[in-house]
Amino acid sequence: MQPSPYTPGEIASSVPGRDLQLGEFEERLSYLVDLQRLIGRIRIDYAPRGLGKTSLLRQYQRRAQERGVLTIWVTAGEEVGLVAQIGSAIRSAAQSWQAEARSALTGLLDGLTISVGVPGILKVDASARRQPLGDTPVGVREFEDVIRATATSDEHRGLIIFIDEIQAADPAGLRTLAYAWQHLQSEGADVPAAVFAAGLPDAADKISSVVTFTERLAFRPLGLLTADAEAIAISAPSRALGVRWNDDALDDAVEVARGYPYSVQLIADASWSAAGRPDPGGVVNREHVQHGRVAMQADLHALFRARWANATPQERQLMTAMAQLGEGKIKRSAVAEQMGVTAVSLSVPRGRLIDKGFIQSPERGYLAFTVPGFSAFIREIEE
Repeated sequence: MQPSPYTPGEIASSVPGRDLQLGEFEERLSYLVDLQRLIGRIRIDYAPRGLGKTSLLRQYQRRAQERGVLTIWVTAGEEVGLVAQIGSAIRSAAQSWQAEARSALTGLLDGLTISVGVPGILKVDASARRQPLGDTPVGVREFEDVIRATATSDEHRGLIIFIDEIQAADPAGLRTLAYAWQHLQSEGADVPAAVFAAGLPDAADKISSVVTFTERLAFRPLGLLTADAEAIAISAPSRALGVRWNDDALDDAVEVARGYPYSVQLIADASWSAAGRPDPGGVVNREHVQHGRVAMQADLHALFRARWANATPQERQLMTAMAQLGEGKIKRSAVAEQMGVTAVSLSVPRGRLIDKGFIQSPERGYLAFTVPGFSAFIREIEE
């Protein structure tokens, strides 16, 4: 018996089907490392929960570390604010530096204090404070100094800041980060630094509401996996353990998962268990997938029940209307008509459901559930 190589709900070690994103990251990474230049646009990959954003961001991080880049990882949303989180992570990373380099950076970090009343805005002691330029947030220039000193240190070949759940970042922190990167870019600084982030579909709207020059940010959507990518995600981990999937079993598993990465891991893991956690030489067949599908549905229904319980009555009404209109993407106007209300009146519950990761807006004027099968679950409980 071998433990399952699948990781539903955990960070995946590989990201099949994300070749485009990985290729773009490798190109930017080479620009940073080989030319020692600043990546001027902050990159944000966005998608509903369960589509592998964090796994992709971790894959970026591993590849950067292999090239000798210092990587700083933060998950936005802490009370202290985004910029304070980044500063703290940089301070921790510098503890292993040579004494002289560590002392120089520590001096810059020590010159920064956190405004207790407004988390995320960096301020400096009165003796060192510079006047902000125009509407530049206080502390931007000081934050730039920290980034510049960190990125150009001889201790590594550059700096990349990774921000997960960026939609949860405080507005002040987002402004400080965005303005700092704008200044570094406009000054033509030879600073080998970059920011890569991941967030929910509403990340663009939230950032745009506090940062006006969003052309300096590159928002990139993550979609569902292709059938080929699903097949690789299912078969490759088992092959590494000497276990193969029958073609018909693999086809069934791909059909069940429907391109949703979390479902891919669920059906593969459940089928592996149904096969008795096979030893090398074992085979996962169609019968195992059929048994696995039953176990997977139990897991999905637990997820759906939790989401339904966490929705307000108004949000449930909107989701019920969507479910009654069928599968896939639904016109927002059709949902409003189904509910007997105007499309404008859907804005508040729609926004809340997107924030919670229950639904998404795959394109302008349309809505869809983020997890395949949720609409069928709603129709079942509403009968």
